[in-house]
Amino acid sequence: MNALKLMATELFILFLASLKGYSQSLEIYTDERGNRYAAISSKGMVAYKVENRSENPNFRKSIQLFKFTSTGQDTEAEKDTDGHDIYVYRTTRHTEVNNECDKKVAGRFIISPVIVDADGEANAAKMDWATANGYLATARTTDYKTDSYAVSKGCAMYCGKDGKDEPGTWRVPTRGECALILIFYKKMEERLAADGFKPFSLPTEGSGTYYWTATEKSGTSNEVWSMVIFPDDQISSYALSNMYKSKTDKSYYLRCIRDIPSE
Repeated sequence: MNALKLMATELFILFLASLKGYSQSLEIYTDERGNRYAAISSKGMVAYKVENRSENPNFRKSIQLFKFTSTGQDTEAEKDTDGHDIYVYRTTRHTEVNNECDKKVAGRFIISPVIVDADGEANAAKMDWATANGYLATARTTDYKTDSYAVSKGCAMYCGKDGKDEPGTWRVPTRGECALILIFYKKMEERLAADGFKPFSLPTEGSGTYYWTATEKSGTSNEVWSMVIFPDDQISSYALSNMYKSKTDKSYYLRCIRDIPSE
């Protein structure tokens, strides 16, 4: 058990070394309807590590919306009331080394206070990576350079604490953004427990609670990065991880984030 804790800690240090030493902070953000969220601000970090995601035309991409199936086969395009194809925005597929999506982090973002299920509801239910990101199931087995159709699933369907946010405004965090979440997750739980912010570690997941990131593993079409948080009564630790065939074979939980304007 101690060896596992050490391994997880070493992985965490490896991927967060470039982030520590700069100025990140945990804040409480209140939206226009009075909902309180944990927010991470990277104000003060060196400029090349931070960006306003809404101003980067390459971070999100307009892709066609299809009906969801568990296999991705024999799918049908969604149509509007006039019979036209529907297009929605999704985070651009990327790896940890070959794309700017994961070389930078959002300047300021809020974190969902609950685990989100495949339909965007507050529910501790697992799903595959493609569903979490709002992609058709075929994205599970293709390279990050392959265009993917969209489905109305995962973070794209989460609409905030009161259910009034516009669909598509929440997204799956990148690997770099998950690294920031791991720095502050305990403080989030402590400061916002009274507002319904739920713990990241689930007592039923003795081997650690795994969450999806949006970042695919470089050099493979079937692996993706995740973050894992271990229960305090067994291993007080956390890590960024990639498991063999995780994209094709694994089902993990989902916490979503939403970009907000930097102050």
